[in-house]
Amino acid sequence: MLGDFIYSAETNAASMEAASYKYSAPRKFEKAARRFLLFAAIFVTGGLIWIFAISPCMVAVKTEVKSFAGLDKGDVLKIAGIDSGAAYISVNAGEAEQRLSEYYLVESAKVVKRFPDRLFIFLEPRRPVALSFARIRGRTRPVYFDRHGVVFRIGNEAEVVPAWLPVISGVFDDDQPIELAMRLSSAYLPLLARIEAISDADAKIWQVISEIGIAKKTDGLFDIVLYPVHDTTRLRMKNDITKDSIYYALLMLDVCRKLEDTPYEIDVRSGIGVVSTNATAYATEKEASLGE
Repeated sequence: MLGDFIYSAETNAASMEAASYKYSAPRKFEKAARRFLLFAAIFVTGGLIWIFAISPCMVAVKTEVKSFAGLDKGDVLKIAGIDSGAAYISVNAGEAEQRLSEYYLVESAKVVKRFPDRLFIFLEPRRPVALSFARIRGRTRPVYFDRHGVVFRIGNEAEVVPAWLPVISGVFDDDQPIELAMRLSSAYLPLLARIEAISDADAKIWQVISEIGIAKKTDGLFDIVLYPVHDTTRLRMKNDITKDSIYYALLMLDVCRKLEDTPYEIDVRSGIGVVSTNATAYATEKEASLGE
């Protein structure tokens, strides 16, 4: 015994109990915190699974379609392969865009998905660059094609074609079946691109040209022959036509109207107008150079 302090078994037990309580309290708090974090993690993970995996499977996609006359929303979804009430997650935007792009009335298509349930479809129609008249089921009908040479519309025999749209002859072979979605020969695509550029610059120029004829030489090579409105003289040109070259040919035509004989054809392929006064003279008879 030291001083007045008496060490006993009871005192030792009390001290150990106090020490045990002192260290067990933090451990209980730590276990409770771990349980809370575990439950929180499970809850958050479950919520993310619901939002990103389960919910999109259950929610029907909401579509917004920007189309054009002749192709309504129902037709667009059918072409795209999207069923009514389809789930958002089940829609393949890339596949739908590809299917729409291949449809003959569509120039371009864009399909965009927006989480969680939106689908946007944007379509641009094909624009006619020129037309040709063809015999279809016993009747002559206008056939419209775009700058890619795609036949996307066949009119009826009674309709009035637009004055600003050029008429091309000779692009279809004899007895060739004409049907929607068919394509013209790739040899004509550069010509169609030039015609489109001329139309964008001055569409009124076609009001004085009744027809653009294809004069084939060999496969893939051809000249063109312009037939002016209300005039019997033909204008022969190279197929790389421009607005300026057409105006030059028309100027040559005005000059030729002052000649004694009405020209049968004016050949401006060389850049200098060469006159033929009748159908056979082009190769064998009188030629006069208008550039001299």
